[in-house]
Amino acid sequence: MATFWIGTNPGSKRFPFVLRIPIPGEGRIFLAAIESWPRSKDVFCYQLDAWPEGAEIIQEVPVEAAWRVGTGLHLTLRRPRGRRSIFVWTKDRAGKTLIFWRSQTSVRAARPGIRVPEARGLERPIEIVADVAERYPWQFRTYDATIARRALPVGDYAVVRDDEIRAVVERKTPADLATAAISGQLMLALADLGKAPHAAVVIEGRLSDVLKIAEHGKRRAGWVLNVLAAIQVAHPMVMWMFAETPRLAEDWAYRWLAASIRLENRTPLDERDAQVLGQRPTQAELPLGPTVVDAAARRSLLAREAESGTIWTSRSAAEECRVAQPTAAADLKRLVTQGVLRVEGGGRSRTYRAVAPRMTLPNASR
Repeated sequence: MATFWIGTNPGSKRFPFVLRIPIPGEGRIFLAAIESWPRSKDVFCYQLDAWPEGAEIIQEVPVEAAWRVGTGLHLTLRRPRGRRSIFVWTKDRAGKTLIFWRSQTSVRAARPGIRVPEARGLERPIEIVADVAERYPWQFRTYDATIARRALPVGDYAVVRDDEIRAVVERKTPADLATAAISGQLMLALADLGKAPHAAVVIEGRLSDVLKIAEHGKRRAGWVLNVLAAIQVAHPMVMWMFAETPRLAEDWAYRWLAASIRLENRTPLDERDAQVLGQRPTQAELPLGPTVVDAAARRSLLAREAESGTIWTSRSAAEECRVAQPTAAADLKRLVTQGVLRVEGGGRSRTYRAVAPRMTLPNASR
């Protein structure tokens, strides 16, 4: 079993302790620390290349789990007390890497903004895409949010980047939730939502409201609870929020989408830190969200591929975008009108190619 070492650091009076942290599948990290455990406050550390020569091990504790989230390294030890801690890599204003070791005790003693730094400054500008099928969409008027209407393949509100959904929220009333859960539609919807890196269902009411509506429909409350519990367990990657009122649901959805994107926007560690923390996943290994396939997304894709040398026909464009051939032909015609593509030939031999490489695509939604 992997063990966490705490030892004496003979080469430094200011940092008298040295730590060895094993990460499954990634190797070990060595840190010099001011204290042997973060008790009343966070402990400042700095990184070492190896276990110091002459360092004596004073504690050796089995590791229950060690894993990375963003720029943090979580460590859980197998002992009754002092089990959970996290090492946080950050940078100061000069760009120097700083490492702080935090525990449950030191976090409680910190200021609220330090306890959960991810909660600070969520009220920043954000573009939220609302599904065109939403008859009365949230407007997020009290926030610095730009609303765009597009045909979303999943969910009702999303943050989209390069036509890919990165965070998505499904909006439900208590009546909608009760009906969808009992009919089985909710199970299918959650399966699609779970493909996104961040997904949530927000209900404009309380759980008791859902049960009351179900009972009016001659369904036992216990049975409905069974269904909801089974669905939640079957789709653990989709979180739920009962927001009590539509206003609270809108408020929560905005903040949740902002928090999701902030997590994705975290500045990666520099090359040295990334190596000692283990190889970072390549782009192909990162979770990919559902792709928006509305007119704007299709035309953007066709233009990008044409700039890379692809020569389109209406048939090949239809297969690539998974739409009917007349729809693909209309998309190609619009790109020709906008000056992005040019036509060669006619009839069945008609093709479309880029006017010039790397040409800026006009707003395809106009």
